[in-house]
Amino acid sequence: MSLNDFFQFFVPKEKNFYPLYIQQAENIEKAAKLLRNMLVETDLNRLDALKKEVKTYETAGDEVLQTFYTQLNSTVLTPFEREDVHELAEMMDNFLDRIDDCANIVLTRRFVDIDNDLTTMADNIMFAAESLKNITINLEFMTCGKGKDIARLCNEIKVIEHDSDEIYGKFINKIFTQNYSLVEIIKRKDLVQVLENTTNSAKYISDKIRSIHAKLC
Repeated sequence: MSLNDFFQFFVPKEKNFYPLYIQQAENIEKAAKLLRNMLVETDLNRLDALKKEVKTYETAGDEVLQTFYTQLNSTVLTPFEREDVHELAEMMDNFLDRIDDCANIVLTRRFVDIDNDLTTMADNIMFAAESLKNITINLEFMTCGKGKDIARLCNEIKVIEHDSDEIYGKFINKIFTQNYSLVEIIKRKDLVQVLENTTNSAKYISDKIRSIHAKLC
């Protein structure tokens, strides 16, 4: 069975999956942009307001996932297809959760300044979120020749994640070789780790989409 056939199998029965994927991707993209703004914000009141906005999208994401469960439970799919469709939704929710984790670290650690490397990692999260949104928009039109577009977007996320891996490794070395206090080392290590975890979450989504293609094509 091709990936086109996979999506065609459940589209006639239930078209509500696609809008939910897109809606969740939009929540992710908006939260990622807010996170990027948090890393350059110096006003503590504004920082707190941005974090609350991120949380709003994370909460909205939980509601989308719950709606997804409701739709999935009322749709006739084979167990194999159900597992893949469900796992993709879970992975997207996890990506959004990791963005919220990043925002929480930025807010609670009260950084005096943010290293450019960390800002670049936040940029990467934002770019990965944009690619993911475009993937979800194209999923419905898989049979119209969008498979190559999806593969390209998945590869973009892989490149982004690799770039963040490189930044992460160099930054860990930097914080232990520069003249940072112990408190600053811990704070920066906390943030770079959660940023790395977040880009990994994006790559897991793209890997999942690739694996569906490999199994079913």
